Amino acid sequence: MTRTAIVTGASRGFGRGIARVLAAEADFKVFATARNQAALDDLKKEVEATGCNGQIIPHSLDQNNDEEVVHFVEEVLKSVTKIDLLVNSAYQGLMAMTPHFGKPFWERPISVYDGHMNVGVRSSYVMSKLIVPSMIKEKSGLILQISSYGGFIYFCDVGYGVSHAAMDRLSYDMATELRDHNVRAITMHPGAGQTEITAFPDGESPEYVGRAVAALMDKADDEFLSQANGRTVFTVDLAKQFGFREEYDTDGSVNEARYEGSKPFKKMMLSTMPQYDMGSPLPTFSDTNNEGFADLFPGAKIK
Repeated sequence: MTRTAIVTGASRGFGRGIARVLAAEADFKVFATARNQAALDDLKKEVEATGCNGQIIPHSLDQNNDEEVVHFVEEVLKSVTKIDLLVNSAYQGLMAMTPHFGKPFWERPISVYDGHMNVGVRSSYVMSKLIVPSMIKEKSGLILQISSYGGFIYFCDVGYGVSHAAMDRLSYDMATELRDHNVRAITMHPGAGQTEITAFPDGESPEYVGRAVAALMDKADDEFLSQANGRTVFTVDLAKQFGFREEYDTDGSVNEARYEGSKPFKKMMLSTMPQYDMGSPLPTFSDTNNEGFADLFPGAKIK
């Protein structure tokens, strides 16, 4: 029986990679949403060209419009009986913050904060709220939030950190309320990316992140998913455990370097967070919030 997924933010970046891998490599029927219909149509053609058994069903969707989201979910649930996976990947914060690098929060427009929160935390909450009843009915399903290490540290902007810390907490609290229904909620942290928007050296590709999602659906057993429920998992840990890596990483050295680089963040997860530690020094905001750092987000700059 064909498995079904909804992937938001699928026109570019990690969302596109997740949708592509689920359809082309894991044979999912993927309802792919974004505002850019042309990009979604191109993704559909790209997947069809592989000759796979999976499918991309593109849906133009503005997640700032609740009525559109409600209508989308109603249409999806008319066409399928079960949603196996919801991936909340839509996020507009990068586009909102990039023109304002080098400025502290009080010099940035209020709209920058809304850009982090509205299509990100709020949209993930809304989509999950609408999809969960169908998962509860089937007594199965996974909600996956795509978040960031920025939930642990200061990175680029006040709104960036707040929104990603909230995404991590979203899964934890959802999992708490869903525990008796066999529906799980997990947060995934990719590392810095190499996408249409971001250009971090040796950054994770959309396909790499897509294979991390596919591994959760195909390779992770029930015990692993139970342990991960409500928690945050790292793409690099999944790569190490389930045996995937970047296409160019022939000897595994890139994966190993990423794994070593993730250790401080995992240590932070398991210990007191800096905001709760009276002895922890404040970070220097200009390390990541400076005009030059905007060059790592070339696709988010206003053309």
